[in-house]
Amino acid sequence: MGDETRLVAGRYATIRELGRGGMGVVWLAEDRVIGRQVALKELRTTETERVLREARTAGRLNSPNVVGIYDVIVEHGATYLVMELVEAPTLSEVMTRRQLSEDEVADIGLQTLNALEAAHAAGIVHRDVKPSNIMVLPDGRVKLADFGIARAMDDPGLTATGGIMGSPGYMAPELFAGKQPSPASDLWALGATMFHAVEGRSPFQRDTTAATMHAIMYDEPVLHRTRGPLADTIMALLTQDDTRRLTADQLRERLSGATTTVKPLAPSEQTVVIEPVTSYVAPSTTHADWDDKPKSRKKIGLFAGAAAVVVVIALAAVFLIKPETRQGEAAAAQQGPASEQPSSTAGSAPSSTAASSSSAAPSSSAAPSSTQASKSAQTTQPAQPPQQTTQPKPPRETVAFSRYRNGKGWHYSGTPNIGVPAGFTVENTGGLGKLLAKQEPNTKPLYSCVINNSEDRMTSASSTCEGQQRYGGVLGYVFTAKPSDVNTLVLHRCNMGGHHFDSVAGCEGYAQEFVQGWVLA
Repeated sequence: MGDETRLVAGRYATIRELGRGGMGVVWLAEDRVIGRQVALKELRTTETERVLREARTAGRLNSPNVVGIYDVIVEHGATYLVMELVEAPTLSEVMTRRQLSEDEVADIGLQTLNALEAAHAAGIVHRDVKPSNIMVLPDGRVKLADFGIARAMDDPGLTATGGIMGSPGYMAPELFAGKQPSPASDLWALGATMFHAVEGRSPFQRDTTAATMHAIMYDEPVLHRTRGPLADTIMALLTQDDTRRLTADQLRERLSGATTTVKPLAPSEQTVVIEPVTSYVAPSTTHADWDDKPKSRKKIGLFAGAAAVVVVIALAAVFLIKPETRQGEAAAAQQGPASEQPSSTAGSAPSSTAASSSSAAPSSSAAPSSTQASKSAQTTQPAQPPQQTTQPKPPRETVAFSRYRNGKGWHYSGTPNIGVPAGFTVENTGGLGKLLAKQEPNTKPLYSCVINNSEDRMTSASSTCEGQQRYGGVLGYVFTAKPSDVNTLVLHRCNMGGHHFDSVAGCEGYAQEFVQGWVLA
Protein backbone atom coordinates (compact mmCIF):
# COMPACT_ATOMS: atom_id res chain seq x y z
CA MET A 1 0.00 0.00 0.00
CA GLY A 2 2.78 2.38 0.92
CA ASP A 3 2.47 5.22 3.41
CA GLU A 4 5.71 6.98 2.43
CA THR A 5 5.66 10.76 2.80
CA ARG A 6 5.06 12.82 -0.31
CA LEU A 7 4.87 16.57 -0.72
CA VAL A 8 2.02 17.76 -2.92
CA ALA A 9 2.20 21.26 -4.41
CA GLY A 10 5.21 21.95 -2.18
CA ARG A 11 2.80 22.34 0.72
CA TYR A 12 0.78 19.24 1.70
CA ALA A 13 2.86 16.40 3.22
CA THR A 14 1.12 13.03 3.29
CA ILE A 15 1.26 11.21 6.62
CA ARG A 16 -0.71 8.02 6.10
CA GLU A 17 -3.59 6.61 4.09
CA LEU A 18 -7.03 7.06 5.62
CA GLY A 19 -8.99 5.00 3.12
CA ARG A 20 -9.78 4.41 -0.51
CA GLY A 21 -12.73 3.70 -2.75
CA GLY A 22 -13.86 3.84 -6.34
CA MET A 23 -13.11 7.56 -6.68
CA GLY A 24 -9.58 7.54 -5.26
CA VAL A 25 -7.40 7.49 -2.15
CA VAL A 26 -7.74 9.75 0.89
CA TRP A 27 -4.56 10.69 2.80
CA LEU A 28 -4.02 12.30 6.16
CA ALA A 29 -1.76 15.23 5.31
CA GLU A 30 -0.24 18.28 6.96
CA ASP A 31 -0.51 21.75 5.49
CA ARG A 32 3.04 22.97 6.17
CA VAL A 33 2.18 26.58 5.39
CA ILE A 34 -0.35 27.09 8.18
CA GLY A 35 0.42 23.94 10.22
CA ARG A 36 -2.94 22.17 10.22
CA GLN A 37 -3.89 18.65 9.28
CA VAL A 38 -6.15 18.11 6.28
CA ALA A 39 -7.66 15.29 4.28
CA LEU A 40 -6.01 15.06 0.87
CA LYS A 41 -8.10 13.17 -1.69
CA GLU A 42 -6.19 11.88 -4.70
CA LEU A 43 -8.77 11.40 -7.45
CA ARG A 44 -8.70 8.72 -10.11
CA THR A 45 -9.94 10.70 -13.07
CA THR A 46 -8.79 12.14 -16.36
CA GLU A 47 -11.57 14.76 -16.36
CA THR A 48 -9.43 17.41 -14.74
CA GLU A 49 -11.38 20.38 -16.03
CA ARG A 50 -14.66 18.95 -14.79
CA VAL A 51 -13.19 18.29 -11.34
CA LEU A 52 -11.82 21.84 -11.18
CA ARG A 53 -15.22 23.31 -11.99
CA GLU A 54 -16.99 21.08 -9.49
CA ALA A 55 -14.43 21.81 -6.77
CA ARG A 56 -14.89 25.55 -7.28
CA THR A 57 -18.65 25.09 -7.05
CA ALA A 58 -18.47 22.86 -3.96
CA GLY A 59 -16.03 25.33 -2.40
CA ARG A 60 -18.83 27.89 -2.31
CA LEU A 61 -20.76 25.83 0.22
CA ASN A 62 -20.84 27.21 3.73
CA SER A 63 -22.65 24.83 6.04
CA PRO A 64 -21.60 23.28 9.35
CA ASN A 65 -22.92 19.97 8.01
CA VAL A 66 -20.71 19.91 4.91
CA VAL A 67 -17.09 18.75 4.84
CA GLY A 68 -15.35 21.86 3.53
CA ILE A 69 -13.08 21.95 0.46
CA TYR A 70 -10.04 24.19 0.89
CA ASP A 71 -8.12 23.76 -2.35
CA VAL A 72 -7.87 21.80 -5.59
CA ILE A 73 -4.52 20.87 -7.13
CA VAL A 74 -3.43 19.32 -10.43
CA GLU A 75 0.12 18.00 -10.32
CA HIS A 76 2.04 15.38 -12.32
CA GLY A 77 -1.15 14.21 -14.00
CA ALA A 78 -2.99 13.68 -10.72
CA THR A 79 -5.84 15.73 -9.25
CA TYR A 80 -6.11 16.40 -5.52
CA LEU A 81 -8.86 17.87 -3.36
CA VAL A 82 -7.71 19.42 -0.08
CA MET A 83 -10.54 18.99 2.40
CA GLU A 84 -11.44 19.61 6.01
CA LEU A 85 -10.19 16.76 8.18
CA VAL A 86 -13.05 15.12 10.04
CA GLU A 87 -11.95 12.21 12.21
CA ALA A 88 -15.20 10.44 12.96
CA PRO A 89 -16.87 7.17 11.98
CA THR A 90 -19.22 7.08 9.06
CA LEU A 91 -22.87 6.25 9.51
CA SER A 92 -22.08 2.83 7.99
CA GLU A 93 -19.56 2.17 10.75
CA VAL A 94 -21.94 3.40 13.46
CA MET A 95 -24.66 1.07 12.19
CA THR A 96 -22.38 -1.96 12.47
CA ARG A 97 -21.72 -1.15 16.13
CA ARG A 98 -25.23 -0.60 17.40
CA GLN A 99 -28.86 -0.07 16.47
CA LEU A 100 -29.89 3.56 16.08
CA SER A 101 -33.03 4.94 17.70
CA GLU A 102 -35.76 6.69 15.72
CA ASP A 103 -34.80 10.03 17.28
CA GLU A 104 -31.18 9.56 16.19
CA VAL A 105 -32.22 8.68 12.64
CA ALA A 106 -34.52 11.69 12.47
CA ASP A 107 -31.72 13.97 13.72
CA ILE A 108 -29.17 12.53 11.27
CA GLY A 109 -31.70 12.97 8.47
CA LEU A 110 -32.34 16.59 9.46
CA GLN A 111 -28.64 17.49 9.62
CA THR A 112 -27.99 15.80 6.27
CA LEU A 113 -30.92 17.77 4.88
CA ASN A 114 -29.19 20.97 6.08
CA ALA A 115 -26.16 20.05 3.99
CA LEU A 116 -28.25 19.17 0.95
CA GLU A 117 -30.26 22.39 1.15
CA ALA A 118 -27.02 24.40 1.22
CA ALA A 119 -25.83 22.48 -1.84
CA HIS A 120 -29.10 22.81 -3.72
CA ALA A 121 -29.25 26.54 -2.98
CA ALA A 122 -25.80 26.83 -4.59
CA GLY A 123 -27.01 24.86 -7.60
CA ILE A 124 -25.22 21.62 -6.66
CA VAL A 125 -26.59 18.09 -6.65
CA HIS A 126 -24.59 15.73 -4.46
CA ARG A 127 -25.47 12.54 -6.42
CA ASP A 128 -23.93 10.11 -3.90
CA VAL A 129 -25.77 10.42 -0.57
CA LYS A 130 -25.29 7.14 1.32
CA PRO A 131 -24.28 5.98 4.83
CA SER A 132 -20.55 5.80 4.04
CA ASN A 133 -20.58 9.49 3.00
CA ILE A 134 -22.21 10.70 6.23
CA MET A 135 -19.82 11.19 9.14
CA VAL A 136 -21.18 11.15 12.70
CA LEU A 137 -19.07 13.01 15.25
CA PRO A 138 -18.97 11.99 18.94
CA ASP A 139 -21.11 14.98 19.92
CA GLY A 140 -23.84 13.96 17.45
CA ARG A 141 -22.97 16.47 14.74
CA VAL A 142 -23.20 15.20 11.17
CA LYS A 143 -20.98 16.02 8.19
CA LEU A 144 -21.89 15.16 4.60
CA ALA A 145 -18.74 14.28 2.69
CA ASP A 146 -17.60 13.43 -0.83
CA PHE A 147 -18.89 16.16 -3.08
CA GLY A 148 -16.25 14.85 -5.51
CA ILE A 149 -18.89 13.68 -7.97
CA ALA A 150 -21.31 16.53 -7.27
CA ARG A 151 -22.77 18.28 -10.28
CA ALA A 152 -23.49 21.97 -10.71
CA MET A 153 -27.00 22.24 -12.15
CA ASP A 154 -26.34 25.59 -13.81
CA ASP A 155 -22.97 24.73 -15.41
CA PRO A 156 -23.46 23.89 -19.12
CA GLY A 157 -19.86 22.65 -19.27
CA LEU A 158 -20.73 19.68 -17.10
CA THR A 159 -22.28 17.12 -19.41
CA ALA A 160 -22.95 13.44 -19.07
CA THR A 161 -20.04 11.17 -19.91
CA GLY A 162 -22.07 8.13 -20.93
CA GLY A 163 -22.53 6.61 -17.49
CA ILE A 164 -24.55 7.19 -14.34
CA MET A 165 -22.38 8.13 -11.38
CA GLY A 166 -23.35 7.12 -7.88
CA SER A 167 -23.95 4.08 -5.67
CA PRO A 168 -26.66 1.85 -7.20
CA GLY A 169 -28.37 0.97 -3.92
CA TYR A 170 -29.14 4.64 -3.23
CA MET A 171 -29.85 5.97 -6.72
CA ALA A 172 -33.33 7.24 -7.54
CA PRO A 173 -35.42 5.31 -10.11
CA GLU A 174 -35.72 8.27 -12.48
CA LEU A 175 -31.93 8.22 -13.02
CA PHE A 176 -32.21 4.78 -14.61
CA ALA A 177 -34.93 6.16 -16.87
CA GLY A 178 -32.56 8.79 -18.29
CA LYS A 179 -33.42 11.81 -16.14
CA GLN A 180 -30.64 14.09 -14.91
CA PRO A 181 -29.70 14.15 -11.20
CA SER A 182 -31.75 16.68 -9.25
CA PRO A 183 -32.52 17.74 -5.68
CA ALA A 184 -35.36 15.20 -5.75
CA SER A 185 -32.92 12.37 -6.50
CA ASP A 186 -30.74 13.49 -3.58
CA LEU A 187 -33.81 13.32 -1.31
CA TRP A 188 -34.57 9.79 -2.54
CA ALA A 189 -31.01 8.82 -1.57
CA LEU A 190 -31.52 10.42 1.85
CA GLY A 191 -34.71 8.38 2.28
CA ALA A 192 -32.86 5.16 1.38
CA THR A 193 -30.11 6.13 3.84
CA MET A 194 -32.60 6.78 6.66
CA PHE A 195 -34.29 3.46 5.88
CA HIS A 196 -30.89 1.74 6.20
CA ALA A 197 -30.14 3.57 9.45
CA VAL A 198 -33.38 2.64 11.17
CA GLU A 199 -33.63 -0.91 9.81
CA GLY A 200 -29.96 -1.90 9.77
CA ARG A 201 -30.22 -2.99 6.12
CA SER A 202 -30.26 -1.28 2.76
CA PRO A 203 -33.78 -1.13 1.24
CA PHE A 204 -32.71 -2.03 -2.30
CA GLN A 205 -29.19 -3.50 -2.16
CA ARG A 206 -29.09 -6.92 -3.84
CA ASP A 207 -26.35 -9.34 -4.85
CA THR A 208 -25.81 -7.78 -8.29
CA THR A 209 -26.13 -4.29 -9.75
CA ALA A 210 -28.82 -5.50 -12.16
CA ALA A 211 -30.86 -6.98 -9.29
CA THR A 212 -30.42 -3.77 -7.28
CA MET A 213 -31.67 -1.66 -10.20
CA HIS A 214 -34.67 -3.96 -10.63
CA ALA A 215 -35.51 -3.64 -6.92
CA ILE A 216 -35.36 0.16 -7.11
CA MET A 217 -37.64 0.24 -10.14
CA TYR A 218 -40.22 -2.35 -9.08
CA ASP A 219 -40.00 -3.44 -5.41
CA GLU A 220 -41.66 -1.85 -2.39
CA PRO A 221 -39.34 -1.89 0.65
CA VAL A 222 -40.91 -2.90 3.96
CA LEU A 223 -40.03 -1.33 7.31
CA HIS A 224 -40.04 -3.80 10.21
CA ARG A 225 -38.43 -1.93 13.11
CA THR A 226 -40.30 1.36 12.92
CA ARG A 227 -43.91 2.38 12.43
CA GLY A 228 -45.86 5.61 12.46
CA PRO A 229 -44.77 9.10 11.36
CA LEU A 230 -41.07 8.38 10.80
CA ALA A 231 -41.88 5.32 8.69
CA ASP A 232 -44.42 7.34 6.67
CA THR A 233 -41.82 10.06 6.10
CA ILE A 234 -39.17 7.62 4.90
CA MET A 235 -41.60 5.95 2.51
CA ALA A 236 -42.73 9.34 1.19
CA LEU A 237 -39.09 10.04 0.26
CA LEU A 238 -39.00 6.71 -1.58
CA THR A 239 -41.94 7.61 -3.81
CA GLN A 240 -41.29 6.45 -7.37
CA ASP A 241 -42.72 9.60 -8.97
CA ASP A 242 -40.15 12.33 -8.31
CA THR A 243 -42.79 15.03 -8.81
CA ARG A 244 -44.78 13.66 -5.85
CA ARG A 245 -41.80 12.99 -3.59
CA LEU A 246 -41.43 15.03 -0.40
CA THR A 247 -39.71 18.36 -0.96
CA ALA A 248 -36.97 19.66 1.31
CA ASP A 249 -39.41 22.03 3.03
CA GLN A 250 -41.94 19.26 3.65
CA LEU A 251 -39.22 16.97 4.97
CA ARG A 252 -37.86 19.66 7.30
CA GLU A 253 -41.35 20.25 8.71
CA ARG A 254 -41.72 16.55 9.50
CA LEU A 255 -38.25 16.02 10.96
CA SER A 256 -37.90 19.21 13.00
CA GLY A 257 -37.63 18.53 16.72
CA ALA A 258 -37.77 14.74 17.02
CA THR A 259 -39.79 11.78 15.82
CA THR A 260 -42.55 12.77 18.22
CA THR A 261 -43.14 15.90 16.15
CA VAL A 262 -42.87 14.22 12.77
CA LYS A 263 -46.26 14.78 11.18
CA PRO A 264 -48.14 12.00 9.39
CA LEU A 265 -48.52 12.44 5.67
CA ALA A 266 -51.62 14.11 4.34
CA PRO A 267 -53.81 11.82 2.18
CA SER A 268 -52.88 13.88 -0.90
CA GLU A 269 -49.21 13.00 -0.36
CA GLN A 270 -49.73 9.26 -0.15
CA THR A 271 -49.29 7.14 -3.24
CA VAL A 272 -52.06 4.58 -3.64
CA VAL A 273 -52.18 2.14 -6.56
CA ILE A 274 -55.59 0.60 -7.24
CA GLU A 275 -55.79 -1.94 -10.05
CA PRO A 276 -59.09 -3.06 -11.65
CA VAL A 277 -60.12 -6.36 -10.04
CA THR A 278 -61.94 -9.03 -12.06
CA SER A 279 -61.06 -12.19 -10.18
CA TYR A 280 -58.62 -13.03 -7.47
CA VAL A 281 -57.37 -16.32 -6.10
CA ALA A 282 -55.48 -15.94 -2.83
CA PRO A 283 -52.01 -17.47 -3.11
CA SER A 284 -50.63 -19.75 -0.44
CA THR A 285 -48.58 -17.21 1.48
CA THR A 286 -46.77 -17.64 4.76
CA HIS A 287 -45.86 -14.91 7.19
CA ALA A 288 -42.22 -15.47 6.30
CA ASP A 289 -43.00 -14.82 2.63
CA TRP A 290 -44.82 -11.61 3.46
CA ASP A 291 -42.07 -10.31 5.77
CA ASP A 292 -39.02 -11.33 3.78
CA LYS A 293 -39.89 -10.94 0.12
CA PRO A 294 -40.15 -7.43 -1.37
CA LYS A 295 -43.58 -6.69 -2.70
CA SER A 296 -44.32 -5.44 -6.19
CA ARG A 297 -46.06 -2.09 -6.23
CA LYS A 298 -48.62 -3.58 -8.65
CA LYS A 299 -49.28 -6.52 -6.32
CA ILE A 300 -49.96 -4.15 -3.45
CA GLY A 301 -52.64 -2.44 -5.53
CA LEU A 302 -54.13 -5.83 -6.45
CA PHE A 303 -54.22 -6.94 -2.80
CA ALA A 304 -55.92 -3.67 -1.81
CA GLY A 305 -58.53 -4.02 -4.55
CA ALA A 306 -59.22 -7.66 -3.72
CA ALA A 307 -59.56 -6.84 -0.04
CA ALA A 308 -62.09 -4.12 -0.88
CA VAL A 309 -64.17 -6.62 -2.92
CA VAL A 310 -64.17 -9.09 0.00
CA VAL A 311 -65.33 -6.39 2.43
CA VAL A 312 -68.18 -5.34 0.11
CA ILE A 313 -69.34 -8.95 -0.29
CA ALA A 314 -69.19 -9.51 3.47
CA LEU A 315 -71.26 -6.39 4.17
CA ALA A 316 -73.79 -7.40 1.52
CA ALA A 317 -74.11 -10.81 3.17
CA VAL A 318 -74.81 -9.21 6.55
CA PHE A 319 -77.57 -6.94 5.26
CA LEU A 320 -79.15 -9.45 2.88
CA ILE A 321 -79.07 -12.63 4.95
CA LYS A 322 -79.76 -11.36 8.44
CA PRO A 323 -83.35 -10.02 7.83
CA GLU A 324 -84.30 -13.31 6.17
CA THR A 325 -82.96 -15.24 9.12
CA ARG A 326 -85.07 -13.18 11.49
CA GLN A 327 -88.19 -13.77 9.37
CA GLY A 328 -87.42 -17.49 9.31
CA GLU A 329 -87.19 -17.57 13.08
CA ALA A 330 -90.57 -15.85 13.44
CA ALA A 331 -92.19 -18.25 10.98
CA ALA A 332 -90.65 -21.20 12.77
CA ALA A 333 -92.21 -20.13 16.06
CA GLN A 334 -95.67 -20.18 14.43
CA GLN A 335 -95.30 -23.37 12.34
CA GLY A 336 -94.19 -25.56 15.19
CA PRO A 337 -92.52 -28.86 14.12
CA ALA A 338 -88.76 -28.77 14.00
CA SER A 339 -88.77 -30.89 10.86
CA GLU A 340 -90.61 -28.11 9.00
CA GLN A 341 -88.21 -25.34 10.12
CA PRO A 342 -85.38 -24.03 7.98
CA SER A 343 -82.09 -25.86 8.50
CA SER A 344 -80.59 -22.74 10.07
CA THR A 345 -82.92 -23.20 13.11
CA ALA A 346 -83.26 -26.97 13.08
CA GLY A 347 -80.85 -27.38 15.95
CA SER A 348 -83.14 -25.46 18.37
CA ALA A 349 -85.23 -27.37 20.91
CA PRO A 350 -89.02 -27.10 20.21
CA SER A 351 -91.18 -25.40 22.85
CA SER A 352 -93.94 -27.22 24.79
CA THR A 353 -96.58 -25.30 22.83
CA ALA A 354 -95.13 -26.47 19.58
CA ALA A 355 -95.05 -30.04 20.88
CA SER A 356 -98.77 -30.01 21.85
CA SER A 357 -99.85 -28.51 18.54
CA SER A 358 -98.26 -31.42 16.74
CA SER A 359 -99.94 -34.16 18.83
CA ALA A 360 -101.81 -35.37 15.76
CA ALA A 361 -98.57 -36.54 14.25
CA PRO A 362 -97.40 -40.09 15.13
CA SER A 363 -94.92 -40.17 17.98
CA SER A 364 -92.60 -42.30 15.87
CA SER A 365 -92.06 -39.34 13.57
CA ALA A 366 -90.33 -37.33 16.30
CA ALA A 367 -87.11 -39.33 16.17
CA PRO A 368 -86.63 -39.11 12.36
CA SER A 369 -87.40 -35.41 12.56
CA SER A 370 -84.73 -34.95 15.20
CA THR A 371 -82.27 -37.00 13.17
CA GLN A 372 -83.07 -35.09 10.03
CA ALA A 373 -82.62 -31.79 11.88
CA SER A 374 -79.30 -32.99 13.23
CA LYS A 375 -78.10 -33.97 9.75
CA SER A 376 -79.32 -30.68 8.35
CA ALA A 377 -77.44 -28.79 11.04
CA GLN A 378 -74.32 -30.77 10.26
CA THR A 379 -74.47 -29.81 6.60
CA THR A 380 -74.38 -26.14 7.51
CA GLN A 381 -71.24 -26.44 9.64
CA PRO A 382 -67.92 -25.89 7.84
CA ALA A 383 -65.55 -28.82 7.80
CA GLN A 384 -62.99 -28.53 10.57
CA PRO A 385 -59.36 -28.57 9.39
CA PRO A 386 -57.31 -31.53 10.57
CA GLN A 387 -55.27 -30.95 13.68
CA GLN A 388 -51.68 -29.95 13.08
CA THR A 389 -49.41 -32.79 14.00
CA THR A 390 -46.12 -31.31 12.80
CA GLN A 391 -44.00 -30.19 15.69
CA PRO A 392 -42.31 -26.77 15.32
CA LYS A 393 -38.63 -26.85 14.54
CA PRO A 394 -36.41 -26.25 17.55
CA PRO A 395 -34.57 -22.91 17.43
CA ARG A 396 -31.20 -22.98 15.76
CA GLU A 397 -28.12 -22.67 17.94
CA THR A 398 -26.15 -19.59 16.86
CA VAL A 399 -23.04 -17.60 17.77
CA ALA A 400 -22.65 -13.81 17.47
CA PHE A 401 -20.41 -12.77 14.59
CA SER A 402 -18.52 -9.53 15.36
CA ARG A 403 -15.98 -7.31 13.65
CA TYR A 404 -12.85 -6.06 15.40
CA ARG A 405 -10.09 -3.59 14.48
CA ASN A 406 -6.62 -2.74 15.74
CA GLY A 407 -4.81 0.57 15.92
CA LYS A 408 -3.37 0.20 12.43
CA GLY A 409 -6.73 -0.26 10.80
CA TRP A 410 -6.54 -4.03 10.20
CA HIS A 411 -9.78 -5.94 10.62
CA TYR A 412 -10.65 -9.26 12.24
CA SER A 413 -14.06 -10.98 12.21
CA GLY A 414 -14.73 -13.60 14.83
CA THR A 415 -17.06 -15.48 17.13
CA PRO A 416 -16.70 -16.64 20.75
CA ASN A 417 -15.47 -19.98 19.37
CA ILE A 418 -11.98 -18.50 18.90
CA GLY A 419 -10.08 -16.03 21.08
CA VAL A 420 -9.72 -12.47 19.79
CA PRO A 421 -6.15 -11.76 18.56
CA ALA A 422 -4.03 -9.44 20.70
CA GLY A 423 -4.39 -5.75 19.89
CA PHE A 424 -7.88 -6.02 18.35
CA THR A 425 -10.84 -4.36 20.02
CA VAL A 426 -14.48 -4.86 19.17
CA GLU A 427 -15.76 -2.56 16.44
CA ASN A 428 -19.33 -3.77 16.75
CA THR A 429 -21.48 -6.05 18.89
CA GLY A 430 -23.12 -8.66 16.74
CA GLY A 431 -22.97 -6.22 13.86
CA LEU A 432 -22.31 -9.02 11.37
CA GLY A 433 -25.35 -11.02 12.40
CA LYS A 434 -25.08 -14.57 13.68
CA LEU A 435 -23.46 -17.75 12.41
CA LEU A 436 -24.93 -21.20 12.89
CA ALA A 437 -23.16 -23.11 15.65
CA LYS A 438 -23.80 -26.46 13.96
CA GLN A 439 -23.66 -27.49 10.34
CA GLU A 440 -26.87 -28.33 8.52
CA PRO A 441 -27.83 -28.84 4.85
CA ASN A 442 -26.99 -25.92 2.54
CA THR A 443 -24.40 -24.44 4.89
CA LYS A 444 -20.62 -24.26 4.86
CA PRO A 445 -17.98 -23.61 7.53
CA LEU A 446 -16.28 -20.24 7.90
CA TYR A 447 -12.65 -20.06 8.98
CA SER A 448 -10.46 -17.25 10.32
CA CYS A 449 -7.25 -16.63 8.39
CA VAL A 450 -4.06 -14.58 8.77
CA ILE A 451 -2.64 -12.98 5.62
CA ASN A 452 0.94 -14.16 5.04
CA ASN A 453 3.59 -11.64 6.08
CA SER A 454 0.93 -9.21 7.30
CA GLU A 455 -1.17 -8.29 10.32
CA ASP A 456 -4.26 -8.37 8.14
CA ARG A 457 -6.96 -10.97 8.72
CA MET A 458 -9.82 -12.34 6.68
CA THR A 459 -12.48 -15.05 6.76
CA SER A 460 -12.73 -17.85 4.24
CA ALA A 461 -14.88 -20.88 3.49
CA SER A 462 -11.70 -22.75 2.54
CA SER A 463 -10.07 -24.90 5.19
CA THR A 464 -6.69 -23.98 3.62
CA CYS A 465 -7.55 -20.25 3.90
CA GLU A 466 -6.87 -19.81 0.17
CA GLY A 467 -3.17 -20.34 0.72
CA GLN A 468 -2.94 -18.13 3.83
CA GLN A 469 -2.48 -19.17 7.45
CA ARG A 470 -5.43 -20.58 9.35
CA TYR A 471 -6.21 -19.14 12.79
CA GLY A 472 -8.02 -21.52 15.14
CA GLY A 473 -10.93 -23.75 14.19
CA VAL A 474 -14.35 -23.14 12.67
CA LEU A 475 -15.96 -19.79 13.45
CA GLY A 476 -19.40 -21.11 12.58
CA TYR A 477 -21.48 -21.88 9.52
CA VAL A 478 -23.06 -19.69 6.82
CA PHE A 479 -25.89 -20.52 4.44
CA THR A 480 -24.87 -21.17 0.84
CA ALA A 481 -28.29 -19.96 -0.38
CA LYS A 482 -30.85 -17.64 1.17
CA PRO A 483 -33.19 -19.74 3.37
CA SER A 484 -36.92 -19.03 3.32
CA ASP A 485 -37.72 -19.73 6.96
CA VAL A 486 -35.53 -17.13 8.70
CA ASN A 487 -34.42 -13.53 8.23
CA THR A 488 -30.88 -13.34 6.90
CA LEU A 489 -28.26 -10.84 5.79
CA VAL A 490 -25.86 -11.13 2.88
CA LEU A 491 -22.27 -11.46 4.11
CA HIS A 492 -19.74 -9.81 1.77
CA ARG A 493 -15.98 -10.02 1.86
CA CYS A 494 -14.67 -6.56 1.06
CA ASN A 495 -11.35 -4.88 0.32
CA MET A 496 -10.33 -1.48 1.64
CA GLY A 497 -7.16 -0.80 -0.31
CA GLY A 498 -5.55 -4.07 0.68
CA HIS A 499 -7.40 -4.39 4.00
CA HIS A 500 -9.82 -7.34 3.99
CA PHE A 501 -12.99 -7.08 6.05
CA ASP A 502 -16.48 -8.58 6.27
CA SER A 503 -19.64 -6.52 5.92
CA VAL A 504 -23.41 -7.00 5.88
CA ALA A 505 -23.88 -3.41 4.68
CA GLY A 506 -22.80 -3.73 1.04
CA CYS A 507 -19.06 -3.17 1.68
CA GLU A 508 -19.81 0.37 2.91
CA GLY A 509 -18.50 2.09 -0.20
CA TYR A 510 -15.42 -0.11 -0.69
CA ALA A 511 -14.63 -2.84 -3.22
CA GLN A 512 -16.56 -6.09 -2.94
CA GLU A 513 -14.56 -9.26 -3.43
CA PHE A 514 -17.47 -11.72 -3.32
CA VAL A 515 -20.45 -12.94 -1.32
CA GLN A 516 -19.44 -15.26 1.51
CA GLY A 517 -22.98 -16.51 2.10
CA TRP A 518 -25.96 -15.64 4.27
CA VAL A 519 -25.94 -15.12 8.04
CA LEU A 520 -28.89 -14.90 10.42
CA ALA A 521 -30.08 -11.38 11.14
